[in-house]
Amino acid sequence: MAGQLKRVGPVPLTALAALTLLVLVLHLWLLRGAQQLHDALLPELPEPDRLKAAFVRELKPAAPPTRAAPTPKPGTPKPGTLKPGTLKPGTPEAPPRRFNPVLPPAAIGDGAPAPLPRDVAASDPPPVVEALAAPPALAVSDAVGDWVPGLEWPLSTELRYQLTGFYRGAVYGQARVQWLREASHYQVHLDAEIGPSFAPLMSRRMSSDGEVTPIGLVPRRYDEQTGGLAGSKRRSTLVFENSGVRLVDGRREPVADGTQDAASQFVQLTWMFLTGRHAAQPGWQVPMSLALPQHVHLWRYEVVAQEDVQTPMGPIPAWHIDSRMDDTRGDMQAEIWLAPSLQYLPVRIRIWQNREGGDPTHLDLVLKQPPLQAMAPATLPAGAASGVSAPSGGASP
Repeated sequence: MAGQLKRVGPVPLTALAALTLLVLVLHLWLLRGAQQLHDALLPELPEPDRLKAAFVRELKPAAPPTRAAPTPKPGTPKPGTLKPGTLKPGTPEAPPRRFNPVLPPAAIGDGAPAPLPRDVAASDPPPVVEALAAPPALAVSDAVGDWVPGLEWPLSTELRYQLTGFYRGAVYGQARVQWLREASHYQVHLDAEIGPSFAPLMSRRMSSDGEVTPIGLVPRRYDEQTGGLAGSKRRSTLVFENSGVRLVDGRREPVADGTQDAASQFVQLTWMFLTGRHAAQPGWQVPMSLALPQHVHLWRYEVVAQEDVQTPMGPIPAWHIDSRMDDTRGDMQAEIWLAPSLQYLPVRIRIWQNREGGDPTHLDLVLKQPPLQAMAPATLPAGAASGVSAPSGGASP
C-alpha cells in the first residue's frame, strides 16, 4: 500500500556502539581544538625562577609585641579630648570619621555596615584600638627614594603541615608553605598532597611572585597547578600588570591597590596583624580584594576568637580568622589561625569547597613541627644561600 510505513527492526548493537564511539571522538576532537585555540591566544608563560633560601634555625615561640598607643604627632590632642570648635563623634553636626585601618571600615563591599565588636552597644562610638608597639627597626620607612623592606617582614620561612580532610571520604596527606624573600622580591609557595608524597593521589601547588612594598605585597603573577594519579594535570596563571590582572580566560579586570591572590593573602594577613594595621579583636572585619582565577572579588575576613590549636608541639594560642561570606561566587573559602607567639604565622589553615552549600569537602592543615627560618643575609655562612637546607634532625624540604 502506497505511503504505508514500514516497520523497522531493532538497531544492531554494533551499530549503536559505533555511533557512540563516533560521538565521543567528535567531542574529544572539539575539546582538543578549543584547548589549542586557547593556548594559541594565551601562550603559556614560563614560571619565574624559584628563589633560594637556607633554612638554618627553628623559630621559637616568643611573646608578641606589647600593645601601646602610637606616638602622637605634634599638635595631636590626647585621647578623649577634642580640638576647640570640634564636636563629639555621633552628633548630627559631627564631621565624617576618617578611616583608621585598625578600626572596622564604615562600610564593606555592598554598603552593609561592618558589625561592631559584640560587647559594644550599637549606640556607643567604636573604642580606640591601640596599635602593636614595635621597635624603630620594625617601622616602615617613609623616606623618599628606593624603599627596602625591613624586619617587619619575616625572614624566608618554611612551614610544614599535617593534612587531613574530607573528599568523598576521609583524606590524609601533607603540605608545605614557603615564604621566600630577596630584598623586595618575594615568593609564596603552597604545596599540598593527598596520599603518599612519593605517589600522591592528588596534588595542588599555588605560587605567588611579586614585590614587597610599603602598602604590603603587590603580586605580579600567580600560578596554580593541580595533578596527581587521580586526575589530569590542570594549570591556571594570572598576570598582574598596569593596575589590572589577566584572568585564565583572557579577560582583563582592573584591580585596586592591595589586591592579593590566593597564595599571597596568607602572608599579607600575617603582616597586617604583626604590624598592628588590623586589630585582633573578636567581631572585627578585614576587607581584602582577591584576584582569583575566574574573577576579582572583595573578600571579607572576620576575627572570630583566640583559640588553642592542638599541634605535636603542644597547644598554640592563635587568632581564628574566618571568611564568613555567602557571596563567594563558588570560590573556595579559607579559615586561618594566626599565632602571635610565632610572628602571626598561620599554624592552621582550613580550605572549604562550596561551603555555603553545606558541602563537607575541605582540607585541614595543622602545623606539625616548628617553623624553619633563614638567618639575616649578613649572618649566613659563605655558600649557604645556594641551596635549601634544614637544621640537624629537621625534615629536609
